[in-house]
Amino acid sequence: MKKYLKTTLGRKLLAFYLVLFAITFYLITTVGRDYISERVESESISNLRSVGITLLGSHINEQRYTKTTILSLRDQLKMASEAAEAEILIVCSDGDVILNTDTEKTYNIYQGSSSFLHEDVIKDTTLSGLLSENSTCVILPMEQSAYLNGYLVLAQPNQFINNRAIYYTNILTTFFYLIMAIVGFVFLLIYVFNVRPLHKLRKGASQFSINHENPPILIKSQDEYGELAKTLNVIGAELSKFDEYQRKFISNISHDFRSPLTSIQGYVQAMKDGVIPADNQEKYLDIILYETERLTKLTSNLIDMNNYDRDNIMLEQESFDIHKAVKMTCESLEGTASNKQITFTYNLCEPEELLVYADKQKILQVLRNLCDNAIKFSHEESEICLHTFTKGEKVFISIKDSGIGIPREDLNLIWDRFYKTDLSRGKDKLGSGLGLAICREIINAHKQTIDVVSTVGVGSEFVFTLPKA
Repeated sequence: MKKYLKTTLGRKLLAFYLVLFAITFYLITTVGRDYISERVESESISNLRSVGITLLGSHINEQRYTKTTILSLRDQLKMASEAAEAEILIVCSDGDVILNTDTEKTYNIYQGSSSFLHEDVIKDTTLSGLLSENSTCVILPMEQSAYLNGYLVLAQPNQFINNRAIYYTNILTTFFYLIMAIVGFVFLLIYVFNVRPLHKLRKGASQFSINHENPPILIKSQDEYGELAKTLNVIGAELSKFDEYQRKFISNISHDFRSPLTSIQGYVQAMKDGVIPADNQEKYLDIILYETERLTKLTSNLIDMNNYDRDNIMLEQESFDIHKAVKMTCESLEGTASNKQITFTYNLCEPEELLVYADKQKILQVLRNLCDNAIKFSHEESEICLHTFTKGEKVFISIKDSGIGIPREDLNLIWDRFYKTDLSRGKDKLGSGLGLAICREIINAHKQTIDVVSTVGVGSEFVFTLPKA
């Protein structure tokens, strides 16, 4: 638990709980205690007044008592005194205390201070020593008695009132501790169910590296932490593949560069040594030129992929005729297609001029890559069909060949850079494996889709979308 408390979130939760505890405790022990004391005192005064009014109405004012005969009420008043937890006194208008439920001692209040008789309530007094301890007194005049004029005094000790206030304060304090214990338990649950997964996520993510296998972060909960763990595990898996990707990249690049460079070096050396006669040199110069173009194209593709890796593909979007772009691409490849006696056929939708909104040069690159692949993997004397159709606000462009096809297990892999199927390696080893990866990056940059449907021995159809202008 200590290691989790060292986390920033753990310290914040603990600090928040301690501040909440301190503020609440302060309010209870100051404002709450004062409020309870005032309420208990007010309630005590109200109860004393109610008892006094009841005694006056049911006993004292209803009878014709004198100073002597009223002493017969001592027992009844004693019982009322015990029930009310208060001392009861009857004081005549001449100042004589003729009845006191706690003592039979006589006393004249004029020997001390009699001013309290003119008050309704007097607090924290001993009535000039008449009471044994400081008390709160309620004074009620016996105005309706025709034979005995005076006052009924009910005095409740302050200690009794304070004890009641302390009792209620203790209940409130106990309730406070109980509530804070529940709040603390809730904080602990929040801490356990939030900080621990975060700690596991942080620890797992900090161990991710491109130099070794990254074990998955195991969080089985079906909440945001579980989703975050899945996302981080995908990143970890990709980082684990980076070393393999790097080796594969170097291997592919080395092969793709070495093959044309070896060919160029061999033919140049042969011409220099005079092995190739002068009248045959033009043929081999064409081969050298072709291999040079291959190297230029490969270098250009590598530069494009490097730019796309940074997620900063700059699009210069404009409206242009996609039908014209399709025909322009096919016309530029007619020479390559004629070498295999392959023809292009068109099935273009209406209208004749179909405008799309995209980066024209990059879409031409997509069309060229897809058509070039179609030529490369098509059988001789076959057709490549280019088809367009619209649906809603999108234009669909299809390039369909009748070539060797793509195995089902390779359909999701052909978009990876440098990937080549076994069939493509057997058919043509000159490709770099970057063409389809570039196509996907360009289409994704347009926030559109590109898909493929293929059957081995039948052919492949690539379809991508563009927005209408």
